[in-house]
Amino acid sequence: MDKSTDKIISTDEGQGKYPPSDSISIEDGVDITDLQIDDVQYSEEPLTLDKLPIEILMYICNFLDAKFLVNSLSKVCRSFQDLFVSDIYWKTRIKKKWPKPYPPVYDDNFCWREACIVREECFRVWSKPDTTCHHFFYKEAIFAPVDAVHLMNNGTILASGSRDRYLNVLDLSKYNPDDPASIKAMKVFSDHKAHKGWIWSLASHENTLCSGSWDTYIKLWDLDNGVKEYNKYKCKSAILGIHFEANQIYAAGYDRHVYIIDPRESEVHRKRYHRRPVLCLAADDKYIVTGSEDKTIAVFDRRAGQVYKTIQTYDVGHKGKATGVIYSPGAIFTSSTDNTIKVLEPNLSPAAITTINDHSAPVTRLAYQNGVLASAGSDVSIGIWIPKQTL
Repeated sequence: MDKSTDKIISTDEGQGKYPPSDSISIEDGVDITDLQIDDVQYSEEPLTLDKLPIEILMYICNFLDAKFLVNSLSKVCRSFQDLFVSDIYWKTRIKKKWPKPYPPVYDDNFCWREACIVREECFRVWSKPDTTCHHFFYKEAIFAPVDAVHLMNNGTILASGSRDRYLNVLDLSKYNPDDPASIKAMKVFSDHKAHKGWIWSLASHENTLCSGSWDTYIKLWDLDNGVKEYNKYKCKSAILGIHFEANQIYAAGYDRHVYIIDPRESEVHRKRYHRRPVLCLAADDKYIVTGSEDKTIAVFDRRAGQVYKTIQTYDVGHKGKATGVIYSPGAIFTSSTDNTIKVLEPNLSPAAITTINDHSAPVTRLAYQNGVLASAGSDVSIGIWIPKQTL
């Protein structure tokens, strides 16, 4: 055998330094068949990753997890770090795997690298949840259909509200998949006198939990002090949805109004955007979005002080009414009265990644945080999915 067969192939660019990834045309992907023999030279040096031709290295990266590229490979040397600085690589990587428009709403500050990591991780977990998640139902101290679930503290604390008027708070970090008794040990707080009506909505800010009920009250609970009630606000109708931030509470009312409360004051304000009850509400620093029984969705511009937009709708395959929608950069989660949960691609015209059929009755609400999914069921249970740790 000729001694040349023991020699490696490297390019002049492969001598420990690579151009930044935005200088490499990868719109159609990297094709190593384009590498010409005239572009390479033989070397007696040992074969190392940083000596590989850039085309081969980028081709290999297409088969590695985005999380591994960012957390491990990019830290091997400065040259590898420079390869993955630009958004162009991450944007192209996402587009090749999921061609539909993404993100569905333009964002000036969108981070393509983080989005790629989250999308790939969500697809890995939720395309096969039976093998990638610890899944169980929680039924302790629940005697009626559950209508509200909420995750906080990076998905370690779960609060729920049900038609038996029970407010339950669980510590999911106490769950041990090898010990069935650990499910009972998760209970931190349980009180059937938290409200005098069905508990229909939950939200939180830091370690303060906010609950809304058909008894027309919004209550604040201090989790640092044994889940102690420390304030409440009287509204004029049942509260069906809540958004809670540092100095503001927005609540959806059955009386067609949106309630606005500053926790530092006792006064309750309200505005009317709909002709029928407001069923759900979400907000960020720019907008308040409300959904109503009048079959409309209103987007309220907080800065302009007016409703300004309607929202396009999509059929995602549910056979019953949609009861919950959660968007994350990695996936969209929807629940329905058809007893199912759907995990969808987070782009325009979202296709299903998977359908979860574990509940035996309508799924009334969802919560998702830090990879943990919780569902409220009319089958008198809370569904919980905790991703298994990747070794």
